[in-house]
Amino acid sequence: MKNKLFDQDVIDRLLVAKDLLEKIRFLPIANPDRFTISKHILTAHDAAELAIAGIARHLKVLPKSLKTYLMDYFQPISETHPGEDVAGRDYFSQLNEVRIGIKHKGIFPETKQWFRVGEKTYSYVAIWCQRYLHISLDDLDESDMITDPDVKKQYDLAKISLDQGDYKGVLENLALALYSLFESNQALRNLRVGKVRAEDALKLSAFGVHANEFLALQEFLPCVRYSNIDNQVTIDWEQEIFGHPANWNHDTAEFCLKTFVSIALRIQDAEWIPMALDFNLVYEHKITALVDDVNIVQERLIKGMAKALIGPTEKVVVHTLKKGESMRGEVTKKDDLASLFGREHKPILHFMNYKESIWGDIEADKVSITCVPRDAKIVREYFPNLPEFEYK
Repeated sequence: MKNKLFDQDVIDRLLVAKDLLEKIRFLPIANPDRFTISKHILTAHDAAELAIAGIARHLKVLPKSLKTYLMDYFQPISETHPGEDVAGRDYFSQLNEVRIGIKHKGIFPETKQWFRVGEKTYSYVAIWCQRYLHISLDDLDESDMITDPDVKKQYDLAKISLDQGDYKGVLENLALALYSLFESNQALRNLRVGKVRAEDALKLSAFGVHANEFLALQEFLPCVRYSNIDNQVTIDWEQEIFGHPANWNHDTAEFCLKTFVSIALRIQDAEWIPMALDFNLVYEHKITALVDDVNIVQERLIKGMAKALIGPTEKVVVHTLKKGESMRGEVTKKDDLASLFGREHKPILHFMNYKESIWGDIEADKVSITCVPRDAKIVREYFPNLPEFEYK
């Protein structure tokens, strides 16, 4: 919302207050614990103080004291409308006392009394905005707080598409904006645009994202895919599911625009957390022959029976290792029928070398197996000193 009637710092305070409250308005759990409620009380208090200070500044009734607190703003604002008290004064007086109890006395609040503190504080701030500024808190343009320029650019294009009645374009631009948002923050790894996955909504709920709204947004958006071949990002509508004109309308576009901003402001500053790396991303196996003539063997249909689904087979040696010779690849343990029936057998491993297209079975007792770092860019740049270790 761009309004020349207000100084930018007044609008900025309201935007920050709105953002803080949006994060705590809707609780993802029915019975929150006292620690969660305590954090919400502290957040609600800060948001209310930001908002009311901004309003007092606009009305030019800031308290004269050098140190001012939340309750100091109510009296001078009420004097701008004689005979009328500022909405929520008693509520915020109680909120202030509870906050003091938490911060200075270690007294935790009653959860049933305060579990809606975010929602109630938002409603009072909305009343203040309407009464003293004649603006709607809901209509404040929070997109100004999107920090990533690529994300903001795609969002602005989506708004232009809305004005032009191009509702499909709205969703496509929002999909690209969400893709940029996910890619710009490593804390949001493995999230996919246009894919409705409950586990993704669960992850983002920890940042204050409303799970149902996130899942609904994902249903409306096309998939976004990145190609390593040509470094291109492409949009793909899944027509058989939700990607059809019945879902491209004004109400849908407005909902998605509003929901996207809400999500973006909650996750754009998500703090990085370590990721458990899959073994195959950084390691591969190395087999080393312990004796001469270690064969890698494939079991094939006997020549002339290639078109049959089943039939007699023969074992073909595709590669032989000399003693001390090594080869990298992927090792998997292979079930053997003899072991299933309790008969003596030689443990067999399956080996695959993708680079040289060599694969087959190998006798486990004729090789030693270790796990070695891959010769890959991610390993060279981020894990240059990974050790080699024994395969188990």
